[in-house]
Amino acid sequence: MKRPRRSQGERSEEMRERVAHATFEVIAARGFSGLRTAAVAEQAGVSQGALLHHFETKHGLTLATVEYAFARASAKTEEIIEAGLAKGEDPIDLMLDDFRLYFFNDDFWVSLDITINASKDPELKGGIREIVPRYRLGVYRRWVGILSENGWSTSDAEEIVRMSAALTTGLGIRTLFDDVDAYLGPTIERWRRMVEATWPRKKS
Repeated sequence: MKRPRRSQGERSEEMRERVAHATFEVIAARGFSGLRTAAVAEQAGVSQGALLHHFETKHGLTLATVEYAFARASAKTEEIIEAGLAKGEDPIDLMLDDFRLYFFNDDFWVSLDITINASKDPELKGGIREIVPRYRLGVYRRWVGILSENGWSTSDAEEIVRMSAALTTGLGIRTLFDDVDAYLGPTIERWRRMVEATWPRKKS
């Protein structure tokens, strides 16, 4: 049986994602300062003409890559939530695992690299500010909902998520100049105990 033929729109969307993935890989390897369309075309296995057909400007390519990184990270969060809750894992442990995975992963570093370089570019900065709330803040709202469904008040859940994200962000950034692996586990575990003591879960 023949597979249904993909529409032009589907082929175009697949190509855009392929190029965004290639751009992500180039930035992860070379940094945003090393981003060149020739390198992206080579990584994606397409001609520069084909690349420019889908992304006429470097700004458009960059924003598509940011969205790709955030979308990929959000999908990983959903996988962690679905698998963990199905096995009855503690939601705080799940959340901390998710944050640690994200802030020590290229999804975060590529997005951060682009964001820092875009800080003085109004067009890029504006585009990134539209993308982030749809994905990263959406992840935080998702975790607030999970904690609220598992015995914490909404206000407590918001504070737990906000402070947990701040802690893991900081630990991730410290990898630039410190051997975080030497104390990462104990620090996360101490924070875990502080959460239990400060924001006890209501008994069902």
